[in-house]
Amino acid sequence: MIDVPKWLEVMRTITGTKEYAGPANNPIIMGWVETIALTYPEMQAYCNGYTGDDIAWCGLTVAYCMTQAGIRPVFGPTDTDRWMWAQAWANDAANFKATGRLTPGTIVVMTRSGGGHVTLFEEWGSNNMLRCRGGNQSDAVNVSSYDPSTVIRYVWPVAAGEQPQIPIEDRPMLEQGDDGPDVVDLQIMLNEQNRAGLNPDGDFGPLTDSAVTNYQRSRGLEIDGICGQETWGALYDKKPPLPPPAPPPGALTAEQQLAVRAIARNSPIASYAWRDRGQAPTGYTQGMALSFAQDYVRFVVHHPTVIEMTKARTHSDKDALNLYATDYAQLGASNEHAGLDVLVNLYALMLGSGMRESSGRHCEGRDQSASNVSSDTAEAGLFQTSYNAHGASDPEFDDSMDEYMADHATCYLEAFAEGVSCSESDWECYGSGRGFEFQQLCKNCPAFAVASHGLTLRNLCNHYGPIVRHEVELRGDAIDLFESLLRYMMNQKSIA
Repeated sequence: MIDVPKWLEVMRTITGTKEYAGPANNPIIMGWVETIALTYPEMQAYCNGYTGDDIAWCGLTVAYCMTQAGIRPVFGPTDTDRWMWAQAWANDAANFKATGRLTPGTIVVMTRSGGGHVTLFEEWGSNNMLRCRGGNQSDAVNVSSYDPSTVIRYVWPVAAGEQPQIPIEDRPMLEQGDDGPDVVDLQIMLNEQNRAGLNPDGDFGPLTDSAVTNYQRSRGLEIDGICGQETWGALYDKKPPLPPPAPPPGALTAEQQLAVRAIARNSPIASYAWRDRGQAPTGYTQGMALSFAQDYVRFVVHHPTVIEMTKARTHSDKDALNLYATDYAQLGASNEHAGLDVLVNLYALMLGSGMRESSGRHCEGRDQSASNVSSDTAEAGLFQTSYNAHGASDPEFDDSMDEYMADHATCYLEAFAEGVSCSESDWECYGSGRGFEFQQLCKNCPAFAVASHGLTLRNLCNHYGPIVRHEVELRGDAIDLFESLLRYMMNQKSIA
């Protein structure tokens, strides 16, 4: 049994109170204002502004209940930071902290027609609706049902101490396809502890499945996408993430990363307005530069993926370097001999390809005008690659995927994410299994998206419509950037 906090007890005792119709005011409601003013004299002038119960009084009701419980209501420097303004209850982090658990008495701040609303959580109702007790709910203090999607924030008063938890043994095992209030609590906790970006709607769909899997991986738990007692326990204990893995041998040093990013940032191509796409996001060119520098290191140690990417131009119509042979010749660039020149030229083409396919957005989802929603055909990431391209670069494609799934040290997500805003729909992936994991990895590990794109450009370039239609820009200043990076990396004595 979960203890009921004092403020909810007070709210229950005043249930049934109604505002008066017409110009008259219910003296009980007006008395709540007086109680607050007497308890907190500094609020007297503010209380004087509440002149009748025709003024919205949901915030007043919660403020009165808090006052009676010995909790100072929200009272910031301006009127919109104070308790009459419903949404102010969501923005006083020093005194009312956001919570990842919904227990009786949790303060629920939401939007509704005409503005905001603040009320107290009582229980879960049917159809995953919140059952909340509060004032000014159909002009009375009562229990009403609300859609969780309207919620701005759930908060708990800091002065009241830790919020009581639902006993862990009362939590069910949850997996994809489940729904209900426990799923909402799970989604809120994942948002709070792992920045999952979920809408707490009570639907355990693919996004929640992905968030659970990511959480399990980040905490060293069994990765099965099922929230059982082990995962609930980690969430309850707020188990910290595992320390980041040590960089693999030959990885770029922090100093090298800063230098590479500076070269990219100062390159003319960084400020170029790409045809029909405009200027690249701040981090896109820098992220591509980091991927190139890392592939230089991998080339030096004869990494199979990079060796395949840097083979000499073939005469196949599935090799992008062959399709763009005339363009390269016009720029004085040759791909006739395997090696680092091919790496430079391939990256220049990939730089334009990423802008054409996704406008340089690492989290780009599939083309919504297409029907490719199976795990193997759904496109994902910078270059809109789908997993069904893997067979053309066997075994390098899948080997590279396994490598990046095991170690994210060279994903460079932070760089690629600079200047990019990702929505919940962007992160959505489709299907299950290997193709689903591929979509996730492309978005969360942009350097892998680069590697899989490079392989596919060399062995199955007709996978990409813009390449086949010759819509991707190949620019000399892009080649100049990667040549500058090559010179920098060749002068680094720390490269094994």
